[in-house]
Amino acid sequence: MVTPDKIIRSARKTLSVSIDPFGRLTVRAPARLSEERIFAFLKEKEDWIRKHQAKKAGAESRLPPKNLDGYAFLLFGEEYRVTLYGGKKVLCDEVEKRLFVPRASAEETLKKWLKERARETLKALTDELAGEMGVRFKSLSITSAKTRWGSCSFDNALHFSFRLLYAPEAVIRYVAVHELAHICVKNHSPAFWALVGKYVPDYKEKRRWLKDRSYLMQIF
Repeated sequence: MVTPDKIIRSARKTLSVSIDPFGRLTVRAPARLSEERIFAFLKEKEDWIRKHQAKKAGAESRLPPKNLDGYAFLLFGEEYRVTLYGGKKVLCDEVEKRLFVPRASAEETLKKWLKERARETLKALTDELAGEMGVRFKSLSITSAKTRWGSCSFDNALHFSFRLLYAPEAVIRYVAVHELAHICVKNHSPAFWALVGKYVPDYKEKRRWLKDRSYLMQIF
């Protein structure tokens, strides 16, 4: 039997389930709906639930421990390993795929370095792509968002989570194209996806990569 990790009751009229990046199951139900009906619904959805939970099995073990020494995570789609040392700044060895991080305030220092690297990478990329696509954006900022890889505001300001830096360069490029396309089309209509597809023909594959690795948004 499938057992939910959380049941949230509210004034809603429908019953729904969601699975977070770590496989935890949440049920959202009408305030007066019986548990019997809830569990009957979960029984109907059991195959779907178990399938999606299996995809996310072990994701929690990929989160950083308190001591970052030896911790490995993705950077531009490749695995880099952290080595703590007595220096004052983060050093990146792209050959050995190692990040040398100051032992003092290691996580805070590494997060700051990731944000700076993301800003440099995404500013250069979006400038280039905006020229290719013939669009102009108002500004670009790097955020700590954990629910969105990127966004485009109504006045064409772009925002990207620094965690996008964990993805391969081709996936980062897709997200940049996606947000720049919103300058022309403010919704996700067929016209929008046609524009994205013009610059990233295999965008569905890139979207799937991000969806399958949603746990990355919880790292740092």
